[in-house]
Amino acid sequence: MPLELRTLRGFVTVCAAGSISRAAERLHIAQPALSLQMKNLEEEFGAALLERTPRGVVTTAAGELLRAHAIDILKRVDVAYEEVRTAIKQPQGRVAVGLPQSLAKLLTVPLVKEVCAEWPGIDLQIIEQSTGYIPQGLLTGHLDIGMTFGGTPDPGLRADRVLEELLLLVGPPGMLSACGSGGIDSAISVPFSGLSQYPLILPAGLHGLRSLIDRFSASHDTALQVIAEVNAIPELIALAAAGAGFTILSHASVQEEWRAGIVSCGQIAEAGITRQVYLCRAAALPASLAVTTVWQCLLAITRRLVESGQWPVHRFNAGAA
Repeated sequence: MPLELRTLRGFVTVCAAGSISRAAERLHIAQPALSLQMKNLEEEFGAALLERTPRGVVTTAAGELLRAHAIDILKRVDVAYEEVRTAIKQPQGRVAVGLPQSLAKLLTVPLVKEVCAEWPGIDLQIIEQSTGYIPQGLLTGHLDIGMTFGGTPDPGLRADRVLEELLLLVGPPGMLSACGSGGIDSAISVPFSGLSQYPLILPAGLHGLRSLIDRFSASHDTALQVIAEVNAIPELIALAAAGAGFTILSHASVQEEWRAGIVSCGQIAEAGITRQVYLCRAAALPASLAVTTVWQCLLAITRRLVESGQWPVHRFNAGAA
């Protein structure tokens, strides 16, 4: 029996839903019909693909292997269909973009406005999540484009380094600098070893920014005084503004509050105390015209924000494409 795309889509939907009944509802077909498709699929491969449990279904090892291939096949079919159907080169289709909180704050509004105005056929989805989850989302096809920080990119990703962000010490108004209207040069300079004197409120250990700070701490042989852990950037800024402690954030994350005098900031003196920002997509999956369009749009918006000073950076990789 030749494999049908309808059956593969049904299988992927069952895997995602964890239930044949829920998958049938999503696909708007009868549950018995979908159950029969799954039974025929297992007979075709001569192996159990789904394990039935009291709570639903989970994939077996063979099922997980088929799921990965099915996602790839369906993605390629969708791209081929789009390219043939959109002969006039008008990008159409879903593009899911994963952004960490600090970058979503900068990029969401201009990206949504520009895509909606220029390419109404693109179904743009902005998904704000921790940077640690974005690579997996790209590799599984749940995300089409993502922006991540630092570290060594996954070998399964195409990862273009776009820029390096400055990290700042952030505290209550008047403690570290005047308001930020004078730019980064108006902030006082604090050696990394001097950070041990400040009671810090930082993200928890698995957070990307915390991992970066911990690496700097180890390389500078400096023990930091962490009095609390909070993952949300708005709350970190609010705590610093209220005098509950100090924190370390990128310039982009805190620039609005600094300019408004809500917080004060200090530069970290040592060179290299920066965070690298990558624009990523899955290397093995073909990029649709819509994905390529949004990719280029993100780069163009980033360039404009950097050149206008709205996104202060340490270094901008103008060659990223």
